[in-house]
Amino acid sequence: MSISPQTRDFMVRGVLYLLAMCIPIAVSLAWNKPDITLLGGMGALFALFIAPRYTPLPRVLCIGAGGLLVCLAATVGFFTQGNNNLALIPLVLFSWLAALPRPDQAYLSLVVKNMAAAALLTHFGLTGSLSAAGFYMSGIALGATLSVLGIPFGSGQGHGASPFEEFKAFTSGAVNDRLFGVAVPLTVLLCTLAARQMNFSHPAWVGLTVLFVMHSDGATELHRIRDRALGTVLGVIAAAPVVFNLQAPLQLAGCIALTALFIPYAQAGHYMLFSLIITFIVLLLVDMAMLGTGGDISLLGWRLIDTILACGGVLVANLTLRLIALAKQQTTSTRN
Repeated sequence: MSISPQTRDFMVRGVLYLLAMCIPIAVSLAWNKPDITLLGGMGALFALFIAPRYTPLPRVLCIGAGGLLVCLAATVGFFTQGNNNLALIPLVLFSWLAALPRPDQAYLSLVVKNMAAAALLTHFGLTGSLSAAGFYMSGIALGATLSVLGIPFGSGQGHGASPFEEFKAFTSGAVNDRLFGVAVPLTVLLCTLAARQMNFSHPAWVGLTVLFVMHSDGATELHRIRDRALGTVLGVIAAAPVVFNLQAPLQLAGCIALTALFIPYAQAGHYMLFSLIITFIVLLLVDMAMLGTGGDISLLGWRLIDTILACGGVLVANLTLRLIALAKQQTTSTRN
């Protein structure tokens, strides 16, 4: 029985994601460097996420440029550590930039959102050293290498504009409307401030959730909010018994690797499943990186609270935008 090109693509990219998780974990265990597990694995994931389905050289150049931009953004968060008020400036700026790329500008959208994520995470002390940047860029290099190696086996060029075409359109004015550009940073800011006032363990997670849930396509955003919330809850529920009962690194690595196989399928429009898988993998990566200090079981509960607050903020922002759009339509109809 012949395999369809889409199925073959899913299979090949699933293996690439599996290797992207297993290799950093293996290196981390061999060198006894827990940070490699998290930073190297996240870098490899990011590289495969943004990899344009394009010829090898442009693919590598685009992945490398994206990784460097994320590291540069992280340095901004490093310089704001210890001053939460000063950090609000880059927080608003990066969130505004993340709101500009349109839904069809997938590469630009992911890169800028991860730049904002890097600045937030570094500010709150989750990353922020030269060694951390080195581990992350090593993961980027691994992901880029795997992406190129997968081309002959069926991970082809696919459809859609190249990053170069996206950038050209972006600089020519093909961006989201100004109102949405204001709504995203304002929602990120208010949700992050709320998390700080309520003494959340890691306020950055709330802002990150807003960035990755809030979408300029109002027709589908309510579905994204629902899928993100349910997917995250299910991801935490799935991770809980694994984190509580498995303490051996190899067992945790096996769970991560098997889950990574299904990322390509989840990326093909299954947003709830994608949220579940990414939540599960990130929680297990964090737990593996912190096994030396007993793991990070507390993160399980906080991810649920973070998601509820962030999705609630996005829902309010979405409804506000719809009301404003409706008011504009009524005003235009009255004038006509």
